[in-house]
Amino acid sequence: MEYELIEKENMYFAGFQHRGFMNEESSVQEDIDSLWNSLARFCKNRWNSIEDSVVDPNFSYEIQAWNDDELKEEGRFYVFVGVELEDLTSLPLELSGKVLPPSKYISFELKGDEIRTWEEDILQDWFPRDDYWIRYFEDYMFHIQCFHEERFKGIENLEDSKLKVLVPVVEVE
Repeated sequence: MEYELIEKENMYFAGFQHRGFMNEESSVQEDIDSLWNSLARFCKNRWNSIEDSVVDPNFSYEIQAWNDDELKEEGRFYVFVGVELEDLTSLPLELSGKVLPPSKYISFELKGDEIRTWEEDILQDWFPRDDYWIRYFEDYMFHIQCFHEERFKGIENLEDSKLKVLVPVVEVE
């Protein structure tokens, strides 16, 4: 798995957000699929309302955020899907905005089967032995999955796919 340390200023996203619970009555993947379907409908019908502000139209993003206590006690998590904008000054009413703070990030380039196991590989194996740890923001952790429309071929074609994942980090002393 290839990776590099990068620095990002504030990042602005427009899209759809869901607060979900991991339990037997709901399917996390169905909730996430519903968000992606909403984004696809918006882009098909109202792309022109954000087009001039989109940083790179070839990318779409899935941001997952969680608080350790909420996740353990209630199974609560947050998912956001959208596109990156230059700013949020002209956000259409039906979209939610998300501002991610400046940070250092480890940028992981995943290929093929790494896409299926990356969370466990990165969060359980990579971080405990490196000089960086996941950075908390207001008691929350998050990561960003960056989907390039030509590089990510879908979950059914992982062997031909690439996915970039950004994880905010802080140096361990």
